[in-house]
Amino acid sequence: MKTYIISILTCGLMITATSCKKFLDLKPLDSYTENTFYNDEKGLQGGLISCYDALQTDSLYGNNLLTLGELRGDNLTDNDPGSGAGVRNQIEVFSETSANSILSGSWMGHYKAIYRCNIILDRAPAIAMNETTKNQIIGQAKFIRALSYFNLTRIWGNVPLVLKVQKTEEARENTRATAAQVYQQVIDDLTDAALKLPTSWPDAQRGRATSYAATAILGKVYLYQKKFDLVETTLKPVVTAIYARTILDTVPQTKTFPNNIKTSKDIIFAVQYLSGGVKEFVNQDNRYRNNNNTNIINIPQALFETSDNRKALVAITGTGGRPGKFNTPQANNETSSDFPVIRCADVLLMYAEALNETSYGNTEAFKALNAVRLNAVASAKTPAILTSQSAFRTAVYLERRLELALEADRWFDIVRTSQMNVIFPGIPSFRSIYPVPQVEIDNVNNKNGYQNQGYN
Repeated sequence: MKTYIISILTCGLMITATSCKKFLDLKPLDSYTENTFYNDEKGLQGGLISCYDALQTDSLYGNNLLTLGELRGDNLTDNDPGSGAGVRNQIEVFSETSANSILSGSWMGHYKAIYRCNIILDRAPAIAMNETTKNQIIGQAKFIRALSYFNLTRIWGNVPLVLKVQKTEEARENTRATAAQVYQQVIDDLTDAALKLPTSWPDAQRGRATSYAATAILGKVYLYQKKFDLVETTLKPVVTAIYARTILDTVPQTKTFPNNIKTSKDIIFAVQYLSGGVKEFVNQDNRYRNNNNTNIINIPQALFETSDNRKALVAITGTGGRPGKFNTPQANNETSSDFPVIRCADVLLMYAEALNETSYGNTEAFKALNAVRLNAVASAKTPAILTSQSAFRTAVYLERRLELALEADRWFDIVRTSQMNVIFPGIPSFRSIYPVPQVEIDNVNNKNGYQNQGYN
């Protein structure tokens, strides 16, 4: 600010008005534009933080993804159909339209994250800086972009594949890429990210994406494509690290879900929050809070064994009305409850599922499944109990429901495993994906075929 004041005074002493006018037309020295901000390492690191910040928003892991990925399934019921003009309830009862604000918010939120990542990826190659640091920045941006596209294609199927910063006129010409094309880009981004990222970060940078996180999500992408052999080979190094306690805490967990997500190694990647008036919090209502009987968690307790400690994690507690899994302290309606995107149990269950699909009876498949169950104080499964490939498959599907409950994966698992018509009989198959938001269709020039079939 001192420099700015001195410059104005200097201008006042200039002889000609033209000279002064030329100075006043300059950009303030403390203002940044896209062209001036991303010119050095500091700018790239600041831009990268904005990529992580995009994941925090209510449009994504702050709220909307919990509705689209969990409420839609059979774990949760919205018992307040009049709230928010009913947009949340519409998702649950399969009556949403392209005007639903949760859908439009999520669509725009994901593309905001992608836009921010694309800026980083556009600018980073030309910046002179330490190559290792640069690669780590690029790897993180590719990880977040890949995660965003993975979510987009799980929600909508075919979506625009935007890989560079666009002007408005260019964006209006976007068309929808096929899900296969999107998945291939996700695979490319995650593969490169896994090579560029470290296996861990110093405590001061904990929460950034790691090579383990990129590899684990890559395995999940292959699972959605039913490429079970690639799931196995991709996840093998992560599973080995889990068994070696490289990822898991050295002290066995007393609960399946870590008591302290922020420091537990069981969390491979989570979207982080911080309460305390710093505007990095998540609203306590956005963690399945049962406020006046508005959120009903309806996972049958009979699905859990008596000793299974996961029962308490899906039960609404008296403190704050949130389920045990997300019952972190709150103040002024703020919580610092991180949201897990990928963790060790998910990796082990994906690994077990893939091994069973390629060859029933694989001892490694039983080992992975039982690692999750024994950590939850549930009994081990044996070939004498799960006597066929089909029985093992059913057991894994159930285990995923119990273990990953309320982690915004249930609906996608239902669709992926072709259980939609069984769990929701009578619901038309086109509702396995959501309608493209009308606001997006309105903004493109070629609207032909832009909406998903079955929706108006």
